Amino acid sequence: MNIPVTVIGGYLGAGKTTLLNRLLAHPQGVRLAVVVNDFGSVNIDAALIANRDGETISLTNGCVCCSIGDNLALALYDLAERPDGPEHIVVEASGVADPARIAGYAASHPRLFLDGIVVVADAETVRARVHDAYVGDLVRRQLETADLIALSKTDLVDAKTVQQVQEWISVEVPDARVVTAPRAGQVADLLLSGPGGHAVLYDALPGGEHARQFMTWSFVRGGVLDGDALRTVIAALPAAVVRAKGVVRLAEAPDRRFVLQLVGRRWSLEPDHVENRDTVVPDRSVIVCIGLADQLEPERLEALFAPVSVAVVPRAVKALLQGVERP
Repeated sequence: MNIPVTVIGGYLGAGKTTLLNRLLAHPQGVRLAVVVNDFGSVNIDAALIANRDGETISLTNGCVCCSIGDNLALALYDLAERPDGPEHIVVEASGVADPARIAGYAASHPRLFLDGIVVVADAETVRARVHDAYVGDLVRRQLETADLIALSKTDLVDAKTVQQVQEWISVEVPDARVVTAPRAGQVADLLLSGPGGHAVLYDALPGGEHARQFMTWSFVRGGVLDGDALRTVIAALPAAVVRAKGVVRLAEAPDRRFVLQLVGRRWSLEPDHVENRDTVVPDRSVIVCIGLADQLEPERLEALFAPVSVAVVPRAVKALLQGVERP
């Protein structure tokens, strides 16, 4: 099984550790490995700690928290080689690091692949940081490399300021996908794509605060889909779609299942390497888009996805046609 890697970046004090703690507390059934620079900065709930062994803390929910140590590539390689390894790896980048450079380490093992770069930005200070003579270039570069930008500390500013920051980011980073930092219970739905994360394809997302900020739109079709048309649609999804997950069957390889993953601006559509997944119905394609509740337009998505359906020729008719010699 291939393992997705998500990089969490952002300047010092932006709120990366808070996001990680929420993720570790509510991994939504995904066996997760979180790789951090310093255990001391991650205030893991003592009730979650099952065991601590050197550079690794094992949690009661099946997740592990690992220290980068001297070599990130080696830490990732070791995780990929574990027989009981994680279903998803999250790497916390240093506050003064370029997340794109950290993301390059996802190639340190053949089983690893980059799922996305999420940059946490402090709604109260990010604009000032970008114009700072000393760190401005770094903060701007962090924002520009993000597939998804999570605005943190929105409770410290009013709604008008949050809107102004979002509009400012849309000018500074065109086509950026921006959300307010998700609360506990929401993080996994937006960030994770391990096997456990596919539950979102068949179960409604939680209500409450999550439902007020996000909404979902589902595409369900029997038979196979036009792969080229689907790839064109995915590339054209509006910025309001911040996450998409899917398990689909394509006309180009109708006997295989393909997995769609989208985080912000980054997406992939690859053959499914997990066999015997009982929760997936093999004769239908399911795609779920998670987007901002006040911006997602279901009618627009319906129109976008309309061309991907393919008329399926029954097997008996196909066999008959293949047996007829053409003149």
